[in-house]
Amino acid sequence: MSDHNLKFKEIKQNKFLTMSFAKQQKLLWNEWRGSILSEQLRENIFFACEFILANDVECMLADYVKMHAPSLSDQVWIATHSAELLQHRKLVRVANLLAQDVFQQKAIETIHEKASTVPLPCETREFLSMQEAMEWLLKEK
Repeated sequence: MSDHNLKFKEIKQNKFLTMSFAKQQKLLWNEWRGSILSEQLRENIFFACEFILANDVECMLADYVKMHAPSLSDQVWIATHSAELLQHRKLVRVANLLAQDVFQQKAIETIHEKASTVPLPCETREFLSMQEAMEWLLKEK
């Protein structure tokens, strides 16, 4: 990722999430980990959405490689709440970095299906390679 001259500043760090922001590129990188209880998951999702709104984030890398698939009720909550909060923002691209785990991939797919009822201004794609995700995020908008 150094080829893109990214200078990330850590915004939030806890057991389940590391949020880093490259201000110049308006790129947010959320690294999710482990099996997250509903309360912590929702609190972290809300924090990330608020950060996106407050900082005019244009691109986001949502790294789910080390995260266990959330429950179906959490998937629905994430889809509806994050879509509502982000529908009128400057977000242009969201890259979801997925593990090889088919259950996790299905969970992310479910979140996108539920969120699709609220039109979002951004393009979203799934990736299995960090390099491909970053190249897509940073290509000319």
